Amino acid sequence: MVNSPSSSGFIVPADFSSEWRDISLLQTRSRTQIYTASRYGRRFVLKALTPDTASLTDYRLQQEQEFKLGIQLVHPNIAATYSLEEIDGVGRCIVQEWIDGMTLGEWLRAKPTKAARKRVFSQLLDALEYIHSLQLVHHDLKPDNILITRNGANVKLIDFGLSATDATITSVPNDPRKDIEALQRLFPDICPKGHFANIAALRKVLNRRNRLMFLLPVLLSAILLAAAAALLYISWQERQSEQLRIDELNAQIDAYAERDLAQQEMQQRIDELNAQIDAYEERERAQLEKQKRYEAMCAQMDSILAQERAQIMEIVNRRKSYDTRNPEEKAAYSKAWDDWYHIMESYNMQRDSLTNLFDETDPLREQFWQRWMHLYMDIYNELMPQLSDKRK
Repeated sequence: MVNSPSSSGFIVPADFSSEWRDISLLQTRSRTQIYTASRYGRRFVLKALTPDTASLTDYRLQQEQEFKLGIQLVHPNIAATYSLEEIDGVGRCIVQEWIDGMTLGEWLRAKPTKAARKRVFSQLLDALEYIHSLQLVHHDLKPDNILITRNGANVKLIDFGLSATDATITSVPNDPRKDIEALQRLFPDICPKGHFANIAALRKVLNRRNRLMFLLPVLLSAILLAAAAALLYISWQERQSEQLRIDELNAQIDAYAERDLAQQEMQQRIDELNAQIDAYEERERAQLEKQKRYEAMCAQMDSILAQERAQIMEIVNRRKSYDTRNPEEKAAYSKAWDDWYHIMESYNMQRDSLTNLFDETDPLREQFWQRWMHLYMDIYNELMPQLSDKRK
């Protein structure tokens, strides 16, 4: 939905027509093609199925579900859906709002101020709270699905294809925490860390933090005043007992002069070396424990990926046994994709859970992540071609 603004701000009479004009292919995805077009002097986005999927019942039903979901979403920070139409040369399309803007990733690379980022984050919270109130979860919250308008820098959330779970908006077991976790990754310096059940819980923490930031200057002033008063009191006490302390110090100087200063310095050096040895041994123990924990987690990862491979292999073998000419077996053949998707989601959650056991600054966190992805891609490259193999 990102494009350059039109060259003219005026609508000539020839442009104000119900016919679709200036249809242009913008993007091709796995099963959809995105176009821009003009009608009634306005620009729109047309989301159509690709030619090889346009006649398939499953994909047409998914398109209808996406349209029925989108037409019910009415929010200033969500791109509007207008209709589902058959358009010459394109096929059946979902007609959506065209956004003159840029993706969140492009916007962030321009280094906006923190106040601007907070404003965008707040609008994104509003949009998510709205869709969560409809028992929906976006499921694919990433920079490419968040647009920022060039005029006013307002949020426009797009691409709810993964949110469609039924032909109507009904209560479904969607977990809003997936969207909140995505928010934490997109805005790590604004969104609080931790686990939140919903947007309301997240807002509660944000409001508390904002109140604390408001009260912080007052608290600092009070602390400084109290510290100044304490210093004045201590200074007065010190002046009262100054002569007494001088006498005590003179007595200590006389006592220290009678001792062997060389022996004192030697003992002090021995104590410092012992402290360094203790600190080194403690670091060595901590590093050894950390390495053992990493190796144990790698073994756990290998076990998890072995289970995932076995489950995907079972799906591959099951798909190969179906005869797609039989309607019942064809439905079961298609459902195997969903089975694979749920398996992938489950093990991705386990991966994230294990990765989060490492501190974000720990080099082992990235090492563990890369090891997981390497082994996972081995499974993916081995089994995905078999899973994708079309039967006669």
